[in-house]
Amino acid sequence: MSDNGTFELSASDGYPEEYRLMELPADVAAALIGGQPLEVRGRETDTAVLIAGDATYQLHTAHTSNSLYLFEQHGHRLELCTKLHQMFELQSTRPQIRARVSEVLAQDARGPFRGVEFEQPGDGVDDTELRRQVQAGDRQLYRVLAEMPAFRDTATGFWRMMDPVYCIELLRLILATQVEQDWELDALDAERVHTALAAESPQLREAVEAVLHRFGASTRPGVFAMDPQRVARFLAKQIFATEGTRAWPVSEFLQALQATMPPQLLLDEHTNAWGSRRISRSLVRGLAIATTTPENEHLVYSAQGVPGALTLLLPIDASDLPQDVRARMRRLFEIKSRWSREELIPFLEELVDVDDALLGQGDEQTDAAVAKAVDTWLIKFGRGVKTPDGETVYTSRIN
Repeated sequence: MSDNGTFELSASDGYPEEYRLMELPADVAAALIGGQPLEVRGRETDTAVLIAGDATYQLHTAHTSNSLYLFEQHGHRLELCTKLHQMFELQSTRPQIRARVSEVLAQDARGPFRGVEFEQPGDGVDDTELRRQVQAGDRQLYRVLAEMPAFRDTATGFWRMMDPVYCIELLRLILATQVEQDWELDALDAERVHTALAAESPQLREAVEAVLHRFGASTRPGVFAMDPQRVARFLAKQIFATEGTRAWPVSEFLQALQATMPPQLLLDEHTNAWGSRRISRSLVRGLAIATTTPENEHLVYSAQGVPGALTLLLPIDASDLPQDVRARMRRLFEIKSRWSREELIPFLEELVDVDDALLGQGDEQTDAAVAKAVDTWLIKFGRGVKTPDGETVYTSRIN
């Protein structure tokens, strides 16, 4: 350093880049200063993702046209540490959780949990391994585990994904006990359920808790109100999965659903609401779309909608679609060449940076954010066309 306080350095000076600078959004910087840890999660083959609480950011390298010099102060003397030509920038991203969680839990060689009597000793996946491989914050991660449902075996610390068939069997057992004990459906006490089922095994207790959480809403600690809609959606997904992508006549689907629904959980309010205008907000939201036979295709976008007698349900599970917006829209247009905006929203909304718990719940701020994002994607990837009835439908502009 010269006497006048300037450095005489050339661009060719060879200082190793031993440090990396990262530009943080103001809220992330504030959280870090407040003591919240930042973590980079994911596999070695994944794009690096930074986890800051519930927020997730992709790490991108940004190159600078000018050199950046990093100094360390020693008293009144500055010592040059390194010269930088690049830095990390953060780009907000949606965590890709469901498919990865299922893939990680499938590493358990014992397979899904099907009851205590079928359990075998073996290693599984613990919290540390889930956090390492799943690029999401803990709150989102544990919400997805509850939706599957899965439970943590307290004896081993390993997570166990529940077999869907066993899950419903356990729910039926709980509801049969509810009838026998004359309990209220909106006030099932988990501890009383454990006692009535003689659930002495820790695994069975945890499985019961998982089922109550999956199909009920917690009204107070340890007490749950059963939700027919949650049960019906879970069963609908299993019904559609039995025959792949076959289109289901509404009457046939309803018959199959009513045959599997526990008798205490009635769905009468859904049986007369199967016009194409109302199907997207029904119990098959994000699981299927309303369509019709080719000879009646013009009815799908008519002002009156498709009559219930002509409606077919075409299974499309949003959770099985690509997580990239462009790839997802390409796949949707491959499945169906023309879509209305209202039809597309249930299959795109989970890609919008909003709280998943508020999707489809009528929250105005969430709905507005979803609508804005979908409109942007339709401008970028779709082409609007007016039907004779004045309805705007979209075709693909993706090459």
